[in-house]
Amino acid sequence: MSGISHIPTNVPPEIVYEILTYQFRDYMNNDQPSTSEKFNENLRNFIRSNLTVNKTFYHICRILIYKYCNLTTAKRFHSLLNTISNESELRNIIQVADFQELTSIGLGRTGEMNKQIKNLTNHTLLKFLRLTKGNLREFLACEHIQDDLDDKIIHFLLKPGKVLSILDFCGCSGPNFTKSFILALRELYEQSYSTNSSRSNLIDDDNMSIASFSTINSTDLNEIEDEDFHFAPDDMNLAVTPIECNYQITCLGLNDCTDLPNFVLGRLLKSLPDLQKLDLARTSIDDNILINASPHWKNLSHLSLGNCSQITPRAILEFFSHHPAVTDENNETTLEWLNIGTISNSSSWTEVHVMFFLKKLCQFGHNETLEYLNINGLPVHVVNETTRPPLSRASSSVRLLGSDNRPHPDNRNYESVIKTKYYYQCSDTLTFIKLNFPNLKSLSIRGNNIPIPKLVEFLSPMSVSDASLEVFKDLKKHQKIKFLNISNNTHINKWTIQDPSLISCSDSLVALEISFEAWQQVEKSNNGGDMTIMKYDRETNKNHTIKWKCYLDSSYGRRYWLYKTDKYLNREDINSTQASLTRFDSQGNKIIEIFKQPDFLKFAQSKISLSCGLVTKSSYRRKHCYRDIKPPISQFLTRNGGIAFGNTFTPIVRPPLPSGGWRIMPEDDPEDEDESESDIQSTGNNTTLVSDHDLDGPLSDNSVVTSTGRPPINHHESSGNALFWDRSMHDIPTLNQLTTDNTSQNESRIATQSLRSQLIRPPVTPLGISQNIDPASMYDAGESNDEYLNNPELQRRRSELQLGFTRGHSYDYTSNSNRRNRATNSTQLHHQSSTANIKSNKNVPNGIAPGAPMIIDPRRPSDYYYCHPDEFIYDPTDDVTSHRYRLHLAQVHEYRTFGCIERGMYRYYSLKM
Repeated sequence: MSGISHIPTNVPPEIVYEILTYQFRDYMNNDQPSTSEKFNENLRNFIRSNLTVNKTFYHICRILIYKYCNLTTAKRFHSLLNTISNESELRNIIQVADFQELTSIGLGRTGEMNKQIKNLTNHTLLKFLRLTKGNLREFLACEHIQDDLDDKIIHFLLKPGKVLSILDFCGCSGPNFTKSFILALRELYEQSYSTNSSRSNLIDDDNMSIASFSTINSTDLNEIEDEDFHFAPDDMNLAVTPIECNYQITCLGLNDCTDLPNFVLGRLLKSLPDLQKLDLARTSIDDNILINASPHWKNLSHLSLGNCSQITPRAILEFFSHHPAVTDENNETTLEWLNIGTISNSSSWTEVHVMFFLKKLCQFGHNETLEYLNINGLPVHVVNETTRPPLSRASSSVRLLGSDNRPHPDNRNYESVIKTKYYYQCSDTLTFIKLNFPNLKSLSIRGNNIPIPKLVEFLSPMSVSDASLEVFKDLKKHQKIKFLNISNNTHINKWTIQDPSLISCSDSLVALEISFEAWQQVEKSNNGGDMTIMKYDRETNKNHTIKWKCYLDSSYGRRYWLYKTDKYLNREDINSTQASLTRFDSQGNKIIEIFKQPDFLKFAQSKISLSCGLVTKSSYRRKHCYRDIKPPISQFLTRNGGIAFGNTFTPIVRPPLPSGGWRIMPEDDPEDEDESESDIQSTGNNTTLVSDHDLDGPLSDNSVVTSTGRPPINHHESSGNALFWDRSMHDIPTLNQLTTDNTSQNESRIATQSLRSQLIRPPVTPLGISQNIDPASMYDAGESNDEYLNNPELQRRRSELQLGFTRGHSYDYTSNSNRRNRATNSTQLHHQSSTANIKSNKNVPNGIAPGAPMIIDPRRPSDYYYCHPDEFIYDPTDDVTSHRYRLHLAQVHEYRTFGCIERGMYRYYSLKM
């Protein structure tokens, strides 16, 4: 393939790449055939369909197959290792090494026999990591390779200097794994364990070997017996600092790593100061490690502390009250996914603790961004009807009918609601969650005995009369729960589960998790586990049918769900008996049926979805988790249609800079102020704004900043340029918004043009300054192609976009930018109709011809419809297409927080109880 210079141009390769990407994802998500070989069968079908079409298909198929390596057997891993050893161009393609579906024991083989075969051992695994370290982004382990993860491998994974960003040791435990972790962490910390050990024994990653210790006489960890290993006194010392921190790793998963001691967790967390997603569920972390050893993570968005038995409620409340990772107002993000669930029988939580915890989330802004909240086992306070004071006769009669002359439930909880600075105050926990967590989609309250009327009240949207109360005048968004876990609720049993009010009270609800007794009753009493109800639609004045089905997969453990069926995401034919039949079309071609798991499972997971998945649904996760600035297409296809085999990226070895931009200021010369003033008058504004988005590499020592149409800035010989990072630059769009609100439309346009003329940054070439710019500050920049970056027109337009002065745009930055995730999805919707469809018709708004696709309002942000999919209209005359677009937009937006549940062991740990 190295001799191929161009791909045929009859079909753009970018289009072929996108089409094959969607097809590859459908094949790999196919849950049929229902055998252990379904992955191999679907992979063979994809290869047979596309590999031999032409050179374009051949190259893209290789990219998709090797990019995500799902290693299901040791033999497959050995075959892959031999392939990349002989073909060096394939090493750069591999980005994900997924062992979470690996089966260690083959048919008729024992674990001891597999060790003798040596297809997958610590030596072969280390060789694989060294060969793929240039572009490997994810390493997903499982319990079946825990004994093969020796100290050399763990040290290689944790040591800085690589682009590895996602590290998951899900399910790994045991004495060998614990010893390996301790030995690896010894090398990451600056200390001596004995007088005989020396730092000179350490070698770089290419020839890496773990230093010898006085307590260890053999370099092979597998030869060390348990009785020969003992902890060094300094292993438990948390006051020491690591030699160097790893700023590249953003996602860490230790779910179910039960045997790692708490001091190991503390040392590991201290060496990873830039985590965004952290899964510590079912680990031995204690109060001291959580409060004192956790760094100040400024980008923390996902946190799981579920079923951590050594953490007390007091420690969690103190963490969410004082720790800067969740309380600092200058943090880049707030929490989007949170799990603090526990076992109700052994929990010391009280209702007061839970309410205090929820109020702390509201105080620091996490309630505005939380989409997943798991408080299983935590008691919630329910205000019963008998504990409320009686209403007067007049007020009771008014409450019977709403403003639409229809009966409404007696939502008397709202009468005691008080609006405070940070939240709506009320005594009922569910009402508090409903009013203060507007973006919540998944809520787990397992183990609480809540009556059905109270659940219906919580799930039902607020009536018009309640929403019009004075206390709710600032309530702009109402909660739309999609998943609710109410298992182990004594009020939900086999006699009450048939109540249709629970599954018909909310249009947004798509799934419920219930106990086995109630689930079994639905399955037995209905045909095929179906529940069909009729619901009246007030808009169309018609009744429509809603069907709910039972769902159970034995591989997920003891969890039972009811879900609402639809045509696209949660189909009712998932367990169809026709899936095992082989069908052919009229021409004799085999028909391959695609049966996907229901989409609601992503809301039911109890484990953080760290991986970006087989195929990324949007660039959001890739840009934030990988810090990858190049789109996947441009990594493997050049601009002129040539073939590429990936890029070798520079790892992040320094703390990323906060939002802002580089500012170049001339140094004032106090000896010659007159000459300095004359220079300023002759050259205009010498202050140059250089955002991190404009820089594509380190600054060279022999280059000069110039601006198009301007002469270079000449300074006095004794003066020099000063370069500093200006954090106030990200507030320029807010200044523009305030200017727009306080002036008329014409005055605003003039002011905006004036500001734009002052703040437009010139095309920038590398500066003549000896200090190098950290690549970490440029991870969200544009593509690093010289041909693209050196184009002055594109640079000018991109600078305007960065400052928020795009022509015709008026962004809404009313919320505090420091409390929200500033990076937006790079995938933008551009619905442009042809000139034939755009006519000057006064009867049609905006001059759009009837039946033409709707154009997005240019005054809204590019990701507006991802956050508000219900407002999107593709074509007023085509409701079906508009509905499918809304589903797609919602899917892409939910992918940011929930990720995807696609395969094997990863899905098992995500959904097990």
